[in-house]
Amino acid sequence: MYPFIPWNFLGLDSSETSYKKAKFVIVPIPYDSTQSYRTGSRNGPHQIIDASRYVELFDIESQNEPYKKGIFTLEEMETIKGNPAKTLERVRTSIKSLLNDGKIPVLIGGEHTITFGAVQAFPKDVVVVVFDAHADLRESYEEDRLSHACVMRRIIESGRDVIAIGVRSMSQEEYNFAKENTVSIFFRETLKKEFRQSLTDVLSRIKGKNVYLSLDVDVFDPSEAPAVSTPEPDGLSFGEVKEIIREICYSAKIVGVDFVEVTPIPGNNITEFLSARILYKIIGYVR
Repeated sequence: MYPFIPWNFLGLDSSETSYKKAKFVIVPIPYDSTQSYRTGSRNGPHQIIDASRYVELFDIESQNEPYKKGIFTLEEMETIKGNPAKTLERVRTSIKSLLNDGKIPVLIGGEHTITFGAVQAFPKDVVVVVFDAHADLRESYEEDRLSHACVMRRIIESGRDVIAIGVRSMSQEEYNFAKENTVSIFFRETLKKEFRQSLTDVLSRIKGKNVYLSLDVDVFDPSEAPAVSTPEPDGLSFGEVKEIIREICYSAKIVGVDFVEVTPIPGNNITEFLSARILYKIIGYVR
């Protein structure tokens, strides 16, 4: 019998994975029907899970092994290309089932549109904290109101609060909408100049609340995470994102997580490994 690394998040042995005992459930969603510029984020979940199988289980920062909290990986969800509404309903139903079982869902996309489906499974008091280079506040994009470029606007319209971190690209329409609706946006430029004050402001808005974390990989600087659909220069570093997430996890109750928009580049696995690492850090931070 030849040794092999099991095909699940972190490559955990079957004795270490149990749906019943798991606190976190990994949900791969290979969907990129509305993605623009570089396509291919449907391949992101597979590649992130593959990279995660080579992540060390021991975490130096916490000096423990966070996987022991319990992690179970589902099979990839079957999405419906060309039909965002039906795909999002499938996502909502699946996440609702996990919540009924007392799990914390961790979605791996796929394009950012999947976040809308997931958030609809939660009560309206959940605060969506999104890390993203883009505001995603358009009314529609390419005549599609369920485009990845509109996802945060749809979430706001559904009655949930949104806090955006790391934004450094948006349209005039999005800027006007954010201003008129007092959307909490912590721009990249502000974070560079006033990191500590910005972090304090973020924490004051979410302290003690239920938080859904959504990370679009393009929030990172392209030098650290090049495999994205629409790379924007001057992004956040791994260290900056990690610090903000750690403090959010310590201040609020994390009820759901997603990581989206990884668009693999053949022969370059940097982004996928970074993605697996930050997801494992989040699992370690959640209390």
